[in-house]
Amino acid sequence: MSEKELKARVNEGLNLSYRRLVEQHRKTNTPLIFSENGVVQFVDPNTVEI
Repeated sequence: MSEKELKARVNEGLNLSYRRLVEQHRKTNTPLIFSENGVVQFVDPNTVEI
């Protein structure tokens, strides 16, 4: 497997994980929690683009 193929597969896996995470939070209606510059941010999952 070349480096380019590996990067493509890793990117595909990250996109799939992101999509599943957002869909799960939408289903349970729980906010997504991020840390931005050391500050915890709560984000409504319905406002996040997939």
